[in-house]
Amino acid sequence: MPRTSPLLATTLAALLAPALAAQTFSYPDFASTATLTLLGNAAQSGTALRLTANASNQTGWAWHQTALPVVAGFDTTFSFRITPPTVGTKAEGMALVIHGDPNGLATTGGTVWGMGYGNGANSAVGIRNSIAIEFDTFMDGFLSDSSANEVTIHTRGTLGNHENEQYSIARATPAQNLANGQIHSLRVRYVPGTIEVFVDGAATPLITRAFDLVTGGLYANGQTVGGLGLGNGSAWLGFCATTGAGTLTELCEIVSWTWTSTPLVHPCYEGSIGQNLLTVDGTAGDVFRRVRLATHQPFAVGIGAPAAVGPGGPFVLVMSLLPQPGAPGTNLGFGETCMPVLPFGPAELVLADSFGLFPALLPAGGLPYALPIPAGVLTFPLDFTLQAITIASLAPFALGVSNAVDVRIQAAPAPTITNVTPQSAQPGQTITVNGAGFVPGLALSVGGVPTVPLTSSPAQLTFAYPAALPCGSSLTITNPDGQSVVAAINPTPTVTSVLLGSGTAAGNQVFVVQGTGFALGTTVTIGGAAAQVLSVSSGSLTLRTPPGTPGPATVLITTPGGCQATTSYTYL
Repeated sequence: MPRTSPLLATTLAALLAPALAAQTFSYPDFASTATLTLLGNAAQSGTALRLTANASNQTGWAWHQTALPVVAGFDTTFSFRITPPTVGTKAEGMALVIHGDPNGLATTGGTVWGMGYGNGANSAVGIRNSIAIEFDTFMDGFLSDSSANEVTIHTRGTLGNHENEQYSIARATPAQNLANGQIHSLRVRYVPGTIEVFVDGAATPLITRAFDLVTGGLYANGQTVGGLGLGNGSAWLGFCATTGAGTLTELCEIVSWTWTSTPLVHPCYEGSIGQNLLTVDGTAGDVFRRVRLATHQPFAVGIGAPAAVGPGGPFVLVMSLLPQPGAPGTNLGFGETCMPVLPFGPAELVLADSFGLFPALLPAGGLPYALPIPAGVLTFPLDFTLQAITIASLAPFALGVSNAVDVRIQAAPAPTITNVTPQSAQPGQTITVNGAGFVPGLALSVGGVPTVPLTSSPAQLTFAYPAALPCGSSLTITNPDGQSVVAAINPTPTVTSVLLGSGTAAGNQVFVVQGTGFALGTTVTIGGAAAQVLSVSSGSLTLRTPPGTPGPATVLITTPGGCQATTSYTYL
């Protein structure tokens, strides 16, 4: 949660660097592949990881067996050697792939031009929830390749990835030939919002592209693409490569590989008890330990009892407006807090203390503890962090630190309405309003009269159609923060045109009226006699005429809500 100035953020980063032990691995070579899952033609070859031999129709995959966090950032470098055939043409290429495909370590993709991650000659689904940093050694015109020495980044968000360049977020051709049988390197660096690719140790990236693994970005063609949908923030990591048919071959080897992940959160957010004791609105937060709430809304803070202690134990609940993981006063010996507590800093507040050690804002008993925050208490945006200290063990006696949760309270977006169905009805009939941004505690007014919803959810509410609702009325939904939206209800119908507007006086003829504001249950008379309504939509009525007297006859249209429009029909 952004709470600090750039200078303070830089200072904190320097303080926290020793504590933020990133998740890393290193393969200086591949004398052992015990921690890799090899699929297809991938195999250990001396001290190298061979993805494809110099033979036709090869496809190889190699996945690191432990998924690592990626959405908070990573930095990886691998060296590789692609040796072209002595007779024939080099093809097809290789890719570094980061994915959350449901098949996990068994994930495979497209052959030949599919490069192992895309659609390919075998019409594979493509690796889902993935991004592929591809080095393409063969120019396939039907895929819109720009060269046979191309570095390109492909994704389709949560969908199966694809090798066509329409799914590239960025691409470039390096100055050096990367498939010349020599060892080259690629470095991929990602900080949330930006991905960079460096070639052969260059200080300047070959590719720099705005893209976020969570929210997505833009393709090179300007079309939007979503994020990877990595629910826990982690992904599988590895390589794939392919060759083509006949003499379209190459030997593709990975020589070394290092990886460093930025941790999703500082270790202090995990606490020292090994349980998610602290919850806000029933959750311990997302992968970044964040909970997002709306102003004016009720929520609850809960603290459970440690399993090793059971109910009744004392605790201290601390709120911080400026958490400082790793700062002085956070290391308590029995655990690490995300805010200074020895001593408390100026941005910290003790909400509850059943130890009786500190002045607290609220009374407290033993665990478990629940702190309900009623609607209307927090009416302004606010960021804060919560954490508790309690007894973690009785034998031996030991204190412990709970998990921490970052809370962000912001104004909710204004409500929107997409449709009201039906717009006209008999009194008491259920009306459904679809939209977005409906929050608990909203107020509904129909025709200026406060109305109690029958049901309400963030995207839909229902209510009973009121009696004697005036024509041309409106309904208004107002959220507790005062933001509102208005939609029409019980409109006065209009007639814009008619089809087949004349027919025999014997009746039984089809007559079509086009216009607006019609609804199921609309009735029609022609010359005072009831017409049969064959079908009705908001913009069209299809009728069968009753018998009539030769000459013009008035057509009276009445909606279920009692609103009327007229036109004419001519009996012959």
